[in-house]
Amino acid sequence: MGEMETEQKFDQKTLQRADFCMSKCTACKVGRDKGKGFFNWVVRMESKLKICPWCRAYEKVYGVPAYQKPPEA
Repeated sequence: MGEMETEQKFDQKTLQRADFCMSKCTACKVGRDKGKGFFNWVVRMESKLKICPWCRAYEKVYGVPAYQKPPEA
């Protein structure tokens, strides 16, 4: 049920970008999983600068910055 709500709110491109950030982006995955270190610092800086379209999509879809795990996971 929650997945259908997400699909209705966001277009396919945004969902694909958020999925890439969540499951395939090395920097974001390692930064999220460890919660500290270089990659976490890089992703935190990106969240302030808002440069990466994949990180912005992740934040839009999951409601948390790319350096944090999504609430449902």
